Amino acid sequence: MLSVIVVEKSIIRVQLPHGAVLHVLPAPKNNQTHGAVILCPGGGYRYLSKWNEGYLWFPFFYCQGFTVAMLEYRLPNHDPQIPMTDAADAVKLMRKLAEEWGYYENNVGVMGFSAGGHLASTLMVSDSASVRPDFGILFYPVISMKKEMTHQGSHDHLLGKDASEDLENRYSNELYVSDLTPPAYIALSIDDPKVNPQNSICFYDEMCAMHRPVTLQVYPSGGHGWGYLPSFNYHQQMLDDLSDWLRSRNR
Repeated sequence: MLSVIVVEKSIIRVQLPHGAVLHVLPAPKNNQTHGAVILCPGGGYRYLSKWNEGYLWFPFFYCQGFTVAMLEYRLPNHDPQIPMTDAADAVKLMRKLAEEWGYYENNVGVMGFSAGGHLASTLMVSDSASVRPDFGILFYPVISMKKEMTHQGSHDHLLGKDASEDLENRYSNELYVSDLTPPAYIALSIDDPKVNPQNSICFYDEMCAMHRPVTLQVYPSGGHGWGYLPSFNYHQQMLDDLSDWLRSRNR
């Protein structure tokens, strides 16, 4: 916990154009990775899990040599453009500040958890190069808004309970994987009772179909929402697995 407290004192608060906030910890001066990652906490588009899926990750990425930022995005209240705008603003800003903070502007990734995974994957399948990240890390993500697969709470808070099929399809990110979609790392527990694992699997399948780099890490238990919790039975293995993937990208 001491490392978290020390890191917290070094966090820079940056106001984004439309009201969201980025909490940024610049990488150490001897940074060997030269990358940045934006964390998108989950919470079903109803609240933000800012510690378990945000601040607690800061020491991990700092020690990996990354500038790390947590996006405190605005909640949609049935307007999906609100969080999407905030996430796009975050990517643009992190690229703009790359030279100042000492990382490459073409190595800015996103990491999303649960509903935050939906937000992150929305950026990943964007047609706009200015907001599309260079890599994506998705933990037990919501990917689809289709009724047979979605997390209902995330669906209802993002689109509304009576969303049309067209609107649901528009925000079902498995439908938009292309040859531009950046490399992805996906992790989940197969016994997740809240977000259907098929969300992750379908995104993985589409990435494979498009011949895009993708890793799917499935843990045999753990449920949903473990984030950085040490109580997750596979906590250290999860950190090692992610560390290996990050190192493999920056060789």
